[in-house]
Amino acid sequence: MQGYLAERFALFNQWSTFSCPDSCRRLGCKEPNLRVPISLVDLAALSSASGQRATELFRRDVKIGFDPIRESEPWIGRLCLELKKPCRFLDGKECSLYRGRPVACALFPEYRFLTEPLERVSEKSIFRDFPCIQTPCSISPRRRRVLQELGEIFGKEVFLSEFYLFGFSPFVVDLKNTAGEGLEGIPVSEDGKTTFPHHRIEEIISQRLTQGGYLDDWGARIGKLDSADGLEDLIKIKRSTDQIATASGGFSLNIVHQFDGKRLYPFRLRK
Repeated sequence: MQGYLAERFALFNQWSTFSCPDSCRRLGCKEPNLRVPISLVDLAALSSASGQRATELFRRDVKIGFDPIRESEPWIGRLCLELKKPCRFLDGKECSLYRGRPVACALFPEYRFLTEPLERVSEKSIFRDFPCIQTPCSISPRRRRVLQELGEIFGKEVFLSEFYLFGFSPFVVDLKNTAGEGLEGIPVSEDGKTTFPHHRIEEIISQRLTQGGYLDDWGARIGKLDSADGLEDLIKIKRSTDQIATASGGFSLNIVHQFDGKRLYPFRLRK
């Protein structure tokens, strides 16, 4: 694992000209609405850099996030690991675990400019006060290739994490049958429409996952990463899941899960 983490870290800043401007207030590390997905490999890197157990980091600094598949359907989304905000590892304006930071942190903001048009990124309200977005750095062809490689690496690590924890990738949950929960105090406009805060959705999911024993189960699986043998087993599993992820050709939305009481059950979507 340590050898793999070292190789991965070497790519983080390779051929990059980016550095956080002095005027930056590190909103990316603080803003809850800017979600930072992580993988179990990221968790292992944070554990190695901090000297803290993976189970402790999972309990205190990580949450089960919910990433909507489409903006038009906020109730259908993918379960994922995310860093809690504000990030506990921010020390003033520096990352106290810089060498062990997640891939998503190393990709920001450069990767945004590869996946979305510059004007669309800069116009998003969440990035209005991000100097690195409003005045983007240049990205050389060499750096572009490195970013694309890191993006592929992270995609495979996410596939591994979902397979290891959930037994399924992607693990998509349809919450429409729970849509009536948590509506207390949500304002309704004159035309009867309402905007349901994302954090309310995640609270519903967290409550159901806790009641169903899922969080305890996933925490126990993460606990295995606190041993050298557990980390070695994760790398062995990764060799297989990398091949599956490559063969699958990316994201597929064929099977989703719904809560029935405290438990999640899969069903196949019609094509």
